[in-house]
Amino acid sequence: MINPEFKRNLWLQFSLHRLIAMPAILALVFFTLSLANDNWPGGVPLDSVALILFAGIVCLWGTRNASNTVIDEVRDKTWDQQRMSALDPWTMTWGKLFGATAFNWYGGILCLVVFAIAALVREHSMTLSSGLTLVALGILMHAATIALNLHLMRSDMRAVQRGGIAWAVVLIAVMFAPPFRAAPDASVFWWGQSFAYSSFLLASTVFFAAVAVFAAWRSMNSALQITTIPWAWPLACCLLAAYVAGFSGGVGLLWIGLLFSLAMTYVALFTEENDIALWQRVVARAKRGNWHGLFQNLPIWPTTLVLSFCLALLLQFSGGQELPFKLRVTAASLSFLALTLALMLLRDCCVYLFFAFSGKSKRVGATTILYLAIVNGLLPFLSKVMGLDSLAIFFMPLHIGNGWLMLGIAALHALLALALLGWRWRQQALKDELPAAA
Repeated sequence: MINPEFKRNLWLQFSLHRLIAMPAILALVFFTLSLANDNWPGGVPLDSVALILFAGIVCLWGTRNASNTVIDEVRDKTWDQQRMSALDPWTMTWGKLFGATAFNWYGGILCLVVFAIAALVREHSMTLSSGLTLVALGILMHAATIALNLHLMRSDMRAVQRGGIAWAVVLIAVMFAPPFRAAPDASVFWWGQSFAYSSFLLASTVFFAAVAVFAAWRSMNSALQITTIPWAWPLACCLLAAYVAGFSGGVGLLWIGLLFSLAMTYVALFTEENDIALWQRVVARAKRGNWHGLFQNLPIWPTTLVLSFCLALLLQFSGGQELPFKLRVTAASLSFLALTLALMLLRDCCVYLFFAFSGKSKRVGATTILYLAIVNGLLPFLSKVMGLDSLAIFFMPLHIGNGWLMLGIAALHALLALALLGWRWRQQALKDELPAAA
């Protein structure tokens, strides 16, 4: 039996007019440009035109449609009906992923056929790998858009309704996309091994597309209120670190992993639901020794927070490791830098939860960023201007100097933030107990 969600999207996407119009318009475009190339030498080759049209139809328009498959459900107030349906998360995921973009793939496949024919006529190699890379890129962008929309839907519905996620995915793809074409003998060195550029690009795109589809499925689980244990988030961090470190032959692997864990903790922290009711459920399950229930209710950001401390301790006690980038730092300071960064991350997480637990602020993320900018930027700068260098170091301990002092100040920051968070927790607990006593 065909996937009901996929079938529903096919009915929405296709009509007789659209079935005829897409190939007719594409044929007209290709025919016109082929005549133009015959009459005016130096024009854009037909295979390049096919790539441009594929990018427009699948990567741009398709990403927008993938985003709308979630946005339209929210705007039309039909998401609750979807959530109450009998469809499992995987069926819902691939039904939306390939159903909402089916018309785009219809046009994209036509463009790929023209690309393959034109490339073979011009005797270009790597036609098959190039086509598969484009297909994987389209799936990657569509799945990433769905995953992000579903993830943000639980914490910030307005961000989803504004529809900016699709363009954010497109912007990231444009910024970080490597050159699509390269010389036939081009190669990539990864983990000390040489790989053909086209094969490596295809394998990388397929890998990230698989990660994006998996992320969309996990986000669909959360959106359908099916609890899962958050093991995939730290695993993704480790895989990304291993992938990036491969280009340097593994040099700085722990540092790259630490930087990824820091960044992913901040991203998850500012995009997840973190109200006090959620954490009261987590604490209640911990007190009862229900560890499985604890992990099912736990947000994903604490997993990479713990991972960052594990990597920092490995860097601390493994005799240090070469940095993956140039930084003027003494060996003594470098050995304490990793733990200092992890402690500052803990401090920032506590500050965020301090505002989230108040229950009054609707802009917890913006408020946290404001106060962290004051503490990390404005106050150190003001202290420097006033000639109070010691005070500037206290506000921003990431100075390159005494490693023990840097670590001690960061630990003090973390302790102060934990104390404030504990005070907020007790205050909210007292408020909850007063109505119960009455």
